[in-house]
Amino acid sequence: MEVTPRIHSIPAPTAFYTGPQAPNVFLVMDGGEGALIDSGFGDEQSVRARLEYLGERPDVKLRYIVLTHHHFDHSSGAHQIRQASGAQIVMHPQEERFLRDWQSDVPQDVDIPADQKAVAEQVQRFRQQAAEAAPDVPIADGGMLNVGGLTLEVVHTPGHTLGSICVYLREERALFTGDTALGLGTVAISPPPYGDMRLYLESLERLKGYDAALMLPGHGRAVQDVGRKLQELIDHRREREEQVLRLLADGKTSARSMLSAIYPELDRRIVPMALRQIEAHLAKLTEERRVEPAREGEWRLRG
Repeated sequence: MEVTPRIHSIPAPTAFYTGPQAPNVFLVMDGGEGALIDSGFGDEQSVRARLEYLGERPDVKLRYIVLTHHHFDHSSGAHQIRQASGAQIVMHPQEERFLRDWQSDVPQDVDIPADQKAVAEQVQRFRQQAAEAAPDVPIADGGMLNVGGLTLEVVHTPGHTLGSICVYLREERALFTGDTALGLGTVAISPPPYGDMRLYLESLERLKGYDAALMLPGHGRAVQDVGRKLQELIDHRREREEQVLRLLADGKTSARSMLSAIYPELDRRIVPMALRQIEAHLAKLTEERRVEPAREGEWRLRG
């Protein structure tokens, strides 16, 4: 699917539920060379769809698979595509240990209820596939990748994960945002060491400084009014933070006690994610010395 002549979106059948929006995979191409932004899922149908799309463009040699972060819906297809294409996997160094540690409790963008054994097994398979996508090219903030006559600039945007990156394609004024900024809705932020709400807001502010006319997120539709969307996400987080402070003032001292007030209608599958999000706000407020820990799992306003 053409976004611009040099940017295509490569759809695939929905392999797994990680929310209402499947992960996006983009192909950037110019001068007979190409790069993927994320790889999508590692199931046979998803990988085949991406490889068939590439196969329809025999004049394009895939050079890179740029992973915006380690979560399996973005990374579990990468190793298979690397094997088939010879492309190099590119990732920020802070993501690699979380990518490799597939048997740990590192949060992903999906939480599995205890009674859904088959789903849990599928998640483990995806995470194991993602662990095979060890990067060939570690890249840090400001790193550049050349694709034909195009230059992909890596922007380190910690928050959703600590090694999350965005990619700015200056020639198209296009900003690929992974899960740092979605086309619809908001993304989950975990507390440290897996995410960081303070860094996340700083990352969104930084992205506003890029001259982007098009935002291509890891989930959801493309966004043309980029600055407005980024400010909308910042404003939402600020409003949520004020809500957390009000609830603390009203005597709700734990993330669990705030849950129903903040998320009155919540799918049980995302309750753990919602709790981590509240804890991420509390961690930020604690770092800023606006709140402080009280008893185990509880907080209070300072002063």
